[in-house]
Amino acid sequence: MTKTAFADLAEYMDLLLDAICVVDQQHRFSYLSPGAKRVFGYTPDEMMGCSMFDFIHPDDHQSTMAVAQQINSGDQVVHFENRYRRKDGSIAHILWSARWSERDQMRVGVARDISEHKRLELEREALIARLEHMALTDPLTQLPNRALFYDRVKTSQKRAERDGSGLGLLYLDLDKFKFINDHYGHATGDQLLKEVAQRIASAVRATDTVARLGGDEFVVLIDAVPTTNGDTNTVHTVAEKILHVMRSPLQLPHGEEVVTCSMGVALWPTSGDTVDTLINQADQAMYRAKRKGGNQLSE
Repeated sequence: MTKTAFADLAEYMDLLLDAICVVDQQHRFSYLSPGAKRVFGYTPDEMMGCSMFDFIHPDDHQSTMAVAQQINSGDQVVHFENRYRRKDGSIAHILWSARWSERDQMRVGVARDISEHKRLELEREALIARLEHMALTDPLTQLPNRALFYDRVKTSQKRAERDGSGLGLLYLDLDKFKFINDHYGHATGDQLLKEVAQRIASAVRATDTVARLGGDEFVVLIDAVPTTNGDTNTVHTVAEKILHVMRSPLQLPHGEEVVTCSMGVALWPTSGDTVDTLINQADQAMYRAKRKGGNQLSE
C-alpha cells in the first residue's frame, strides 16, 4: 500500500469504535482519533494538551501511573483496564492496549469502551449469586438449608482434623409448633418459624451455623470445640443460650406464645464420622429430650 493510500485511510478513522491515543512523557494527550468522542465523551480537541489524569477516575490514578511507567520503559501492555469520567459525569470502563514509540518518545494506545460489557458482567454475577443463594438457603427463614449445612460440616471437619479440635451438632425441634400451626393457620406457623430462626441465630457464636432442615426442625453446627476433658462445655453453653432465648414469649398475630424446644447433641468424632451419622445421633437424643417433657437438652 502506498503512503498516499495509507494517508487516505485517515479520513475513515472516525469509523473506528475504539480511540487511538498518543500521550507524551508528561501524560498529556498529543493526539486522539475521532473515536475519542464515543469512548470518553469528550471531543479530541477538548482533551488535547490535557493530562490523562484530568479524566481518569481518582481511584485508578495509582494503578494507571504504574502501567504508564512500565510502558515508558519499553514494555507492551495489553488488556489493562481503568475508568474515565465522561463529560456527562458517567463512568466509562476502558480496556487499553499500549506500547512505547521510541521514535516519537510517546505512548501510543488503543482505548475500547467496555462499560456495557462490565454492566452485563455485573448483572450475570448478581444473577449467579441470587441463584446460589436460592439453592443453598431456606426460602422462609433465610437460614442455610440442608445442602449448605452439610457443606459447612464437612469444611469444619477438615479444619478440625488440621487443628486437632472437634465440633458439636445440635438438633432442635419446637415443642408446640404443630399445635400452633394447626390451630392458628400456616401463616402464623410461618411467622413463628421466622422468629425462632432469628432467636436461634442470635444465641450462637459468629463461627457457628444455624440451618433449617424442614418443618420445625433446626440444626446448629458448633465449630472449633476443644477436645479436652471439658470439650462438652462449649456445646452446652451454646445450647443453654438457645434454651434461654426460647423461653421468652414470641409476638405472634394472635398474641404472645412461649415456644420452647427440645434439643439433642452429637459430638465429632466421638458420635460418628459422617454428617448423616451426626444428625441421626443428635436427632435420637432430641427425641429423648422430648419424651422427658421438652424444653431441655439431651445427649
